[in-house]
Amino acid sequence: MRLIYILAILTFIGMAALWGGWYGLCRRKLAAALAAACILGGGVLLLLAVLPGNSFYGTTVTANPAAGKNVALTFDDGPYPPYTDELLAVLQQRQVKATFFMVAANARQHPELVAQIAAQGHEVALHALQHRDFLKLTPAQQQSDVAAGKELLEKLSGQQITLMRPPHGFRDWSVLATLRQNGLTAVNWSVIPRDWTNPGSGVIVQRVMEQVQPGAIILLHDGDSPKYAASREQTVQAVPVIIDKLRAAGYNFVTVSELMHKGE
Repeated sequence: MRLIYILAILTFIGMAALWGGWYGLCRRKLAAALAAACILGGGVLLLLAVLPGNSFYGTTVTANPAAGKNVALTFDDGPYPPYTDELLAVLQQRQVKATFFMVAANARQHPELVAQIAAQGHEVALHALQHRDFLKLTPAQQQSDVAAGKELLEKLSGQQITLMRPPHGFRDWSVLATLRQNGLTAVNWSVIPRDWTNPGSGVIVQRVMEQVQPGAIILLHDGDSPKYAASREQTVQAVPVIIDKLRAAGYNFVTVSELMHKGE
């Protein structure tokens, strides 16, 4: 079921109630109450679709507290040279494995980076074929994007793709049904330093350290889809500091798939 249809129905009901109250077809207080309920209900449903930390529409992995002091570094929107290359050098130097949620269209443009990511032992996951808001796509468009993106990443990486982070983390029943049909688990995050706004590498580090908890999934960006214009140098600068600080605090780094199975 698509959220956009439900919102349209609630809008219609709310407008009809107000119209009926205005023209005396029902009591105005009742009409106003019904319209308010539709607005509130629609707002709540939309909020639940865009907030990352809930599974209202279906299972969405955001953390695993049972994993103890293990955390997962994740990177969205790449591959995107030179920043993906620079991050890979940092991760290799510090012997950290991460999970890269790739835009498959970018991966097609940079197959050598996908191969390098896989060769270094990182996990390859799907972000989308094209970075679009899935709430606005029809089920057929969702299916076409996800299936093609998964197939392409599996071909380029040699890994079986089992995880997907919908663009912006937005999902409803239809989006999650599409993921399940393709054998994918939805993954969002519990730590979001908003590194894509380029607030400064020190601020990125500070926000991660303030938000981190055992079993956290940390959202960072090695890419800039769909604009392909912004620098990710601040993220590159922040990552080694984040690794060193978290290790000093007793944390270990694992991939998302590994994190999900810790504590079982």
